[in-house]
Amino acid sequence: MDLIAAYRVLVEIDERGSVTRAAAALDVAQSVASRRILALERQLGAPLLERNARHAVLTAFGRDLVPSARRLVRLADEVELDAERARLRPVTVAVPTGCSTRDLAVTVAAGSAAGLRLEFRAAPPPRRAELASTLAVRVAVLAVPVDEAEWVAELGAAGRRPSDRALRLEALRPSRRGRSTRDADAGARIRIAPEDDLPHLRDPLTRAAYAAGLLPGQLPVDASVTSALAAVLADGDLLLCTSAEARDLGLHWRPFTGLPLARGFALAGDSAHDVDAVRTAVADELAAALGAEASRG
Repeated sequence: MDLIAAYRVLVEIDERGSVTRAAAALDVAQSVASRRILALERQLGAPLLERNARHAVLTAFGRDLVPSARRLVRLADEVELDAERARLRPVTVAVPTGCSTRDLAVTVAAGSAAGLRLEFRAAPPPRRAELASTLAVRVAVLAVPVDEAEWVAELGAAGRRPSDRALRLEALRPSRRGRSTRDADAGARIRIAPEDDLPHLRDPLTRAAYAAGLLPGQLPVDASVTSALAAVLADGDLLLCTSAEARDLGLHWRPFTGLPLARGFALAGDSAHDVDAVRTAVADELAAALGAEASRG
């Protein structure tokens, strides 16, 4: 039995004076309202209406229950209102700072079409993990190793000049005169932005670079993409990034030779329902925003 619906009938009978008027106020058939009162009487173990051939009025027992029933109905209405407000509240998602505005807008539009309101907050990897752990956002796109990832985005090097060749790290090796070797847009350095300043990305790159003869100073870590981009434009350096980021920054991207380096991303959140809702509604759009071709599952 729907107790709330039955108590609504009881309250309306008290206010309107009959089962017929109560049913009309609740937009239900009179037979439905009568059944609800009968079910409530069975539940409570006493009659709520004095019935005769002409009309039905509340018993003394029924009148005594009206104040409590009214409070219960009012509370149920407040719960429904709170639920509606909660459904309208956007799901906040922490995403990498390198996601383009357009890609995120496409993701928001796709979420809206699926009945999900999304609101993005851009932050570097450690901050995204913190926002998720402190419940400052409901879902976060975490940076994880490739073998733990839902989405994978290949990393390469981007510079100010186009090139149709993959980048060999050996091409950045300084000569005895302190200059780089033949690569035309080497700039001698590969700059690392905050999104890739993580052990599972930085360490393999460092090992490969040292094995190729590069010096520690050739892998500088920048405080922001802006400062890294400034060095690329001013000095001809290269930026470690995805091809999607390179396009957004107006740079020319190329992969590494013999160095399989990629970002891994996974969704996390306190509520499995929120995480599944985001994954179901916008998996492909979010993958594109992250520079990954498709979801891994």
